[in-house]
Amino acid sequence: MSLLILLAESNDDMVNVTPVLMKFIGKFFVIFAVVAVIAVLTPRIAKGIDRLRAKFEKPAPPEDPRCKQVRGPYDMPEQKGDDASPAEPDAGEDEP
Repeated sequence: MSLLILLAESNDDMVNVTPVLMKFIGKFFVIFAVVAVIAVLTPRIAKGIDRLRAKFEKPAPPEDPRCKQVRGPYDMPEQKGDDASPAEPDAGEDEP
């Protein structure tokens, strides 16, 4: 392998840049290798997490059929049956 040497006016001032370049290129490839490994492992890790979440997922509560009738914030229809809110007293009964 040939050495890269910066030329100078005298032989004493010559600098060998090969070790510096090799360290830089080595760090460069290590960083890209780490990025490549992360890019390959991320989908596999996500698939495992999805399987784990599916195992412990609670079933969704049944949807209230009255919700499909709602068109605005004040449109919720009254519930039918015993669990309905108490009836409001008529204002006309107290008057003579």
